[in-house]
Amino acid sequence: MEEREKATLARVFSFDVKFTSTRKTLFYRRFFGYSSSTKRELKDGSTKTYTHVAQGLLGRIPHVKLGKSVIAVPKAAAARIEAFFSDPRWQPLELHSFDAILPAEVRARAMEETLASLAIGRERVGLAAEIEELSVALRQGELAPELAERARHVLRAAEELIAIDWTDEQEFSHKLEPHLAQLRAKVLLQ
Repeated sequence: MEEREKATLARVFSFDVKFTSTRKTLFYRRFFGYSSSTKRELKDGSTKTYTHVAQGLLGRIPHVKLGKSVIAVPKAAAARIEAFFSDPRWQPLELHSFDAILPAEVRARAMEETLASLAIGRERVGLAAEIEELSVALRQGELAPELAERARHVLRAAEELIAIDWTDEQEFSHKLEPHLAQLRAKVLLQ
């Protein structure tokens, strides 16, 4: 198999949970993530809505939903998905998986969506927004110590994403690398 063909391979998982109620809810929340919101009435009579977003396993992995319980992930991330499904808490579970090749634009879009939605820090800001904000701070001068720590978290998350780059010729990583190089240089100097 050619190296290029290897890079385009995806692992498709089709699953059917064979349990119900609270455990099923927990399974889907841990796998896909969830968000919840709470409304509070303020002293002035207005209402404020607080939203909490909890990232599931797929929040850190580029993926494509192919059906209700069918997803495709990069081959490099398949072991993490398999480990999740093999957890005894999620049994009984019917699982089928196979290799597939997805179009380049579908895989590239999945990488971009993961970059945009991958939540970092307490504010749960997307990784792409964090990189942009830190790049702006770099152009204005040195990074403050708290920003340098944030940059370390961003770099770790970006490196994890790059390790499972799903695009042809690693084009996603090549596009992201100049932004990360600036951050690495500043963080290493501090």
